[in-house]
Amino acid sequence: MIEVAVCEDSEIDRGMLEEIIGFLMTDRGLEYNMTPFSNGEGLVAGYKNHPFDLIFLDVMMNEIDGIETGKLIRQMDKNVEIVYCTSSSDFAIAAYEVHAMGYLLKPYEPGRIGAVIDYYVQKHPQKNQNYIEVKSRRKSLIIPYKDIINMESDNKVVYIYTTTQGIVKVYNKLDVFEKELSDDRFLRCHQSYLVNMQYVAGLVDSDFIMINDKMIPIRKSGRKLIVKKYEEFFKESLKQT
Repeated sequence: MIEVAVCEDSEIDRGMLEEIIGFLMTDRGLEYNMTPFSNGEGLVAGYKNHPFDLIFLDVMMNEIDGIETGKLIRQMDKNVEIVYCTSSSDFAIAAYEVHAMGYLLKPYEPGRIGAVIDYYVQKHPQKNQNYIEVKSRRKSLIIPYKDIINMESDNKVVYIYTTTQGIVKVYNKLDVFEKELSDDRFLRCHQSYLVNMQYVAGLVDSDFIMINDKMIPIRKSGRKLIVKKYEEFFKESLKQT
């Protein structure tokens, strides 16, 4: 769980920033809790009882500004990541002195905010385990658990079928991903296949049918146990709907 604070004295800007951050966090499959503040005094006053992991902090505020607020926060917490938000780049040096992780210029651009969130996730992977980070075609990609339909192994290559990024080709072993995906929704049903049971559309003979119409074989050894696990997962999913 990532504890996020948004400190912005403009109600309009604060609401917009909360909406963008919330959308981007959810889109990445990140678990978060977001708390809004309209001034630095409120953020500082309650910080000891409610520390944060990531703070989006407006620079230009009444009473104590964002720079002073950041300095007070740093006295209590040296590890929290601070991202300054302002309509002017004149405060970049002051933000650097507070060891800010990022600097956002208004009007807010979702792409830039997304880049800040991705950087935070890469810097603090232990804060949220609901994603995997892979390298494909010399690029680092973050794939949320919720976006993974299934994985297919072919020699030293794993093909990750996703709902948002198409098919991602990774040079790795399926055994590695099976260990990394510590989540009940994933099931190793075959030596060469791993499925996200959320995206299983049904069972036909000895195969899973996925929502992308892909047929995934179920191995003969332990087939009854695999089918039982899927049926139990399916029943629990129905209870939650």
